[in-house]
Amino acid sequence: MTKYYINCRDVGFQDCTFCTEADTIEQVVEQCADHGRTEHGLKGFGPELYAKMRPHIRLTEERNTQLK
Repeated sequence: MTKYYINCRDVGFQDCTFCTEADTIEQVVEQCADHGRTEHGLKGFGPELYAKMRPHIRLTEERNTQLK
């Protein structure tokens, strides 16, 4: 089953190993927002941050292809 994924390194947090995977983009965004608040002290998750991270949300099929 195809899922969406992202990791913190893709959006600029080079020292963070957080990676999340979910069935929908909305779930990935929600998990990233929770992580950003708890681990990076982000106060909000507005359109600017969404626009920065959205191009980095990929399908697991793409990740599996890149690993081969």
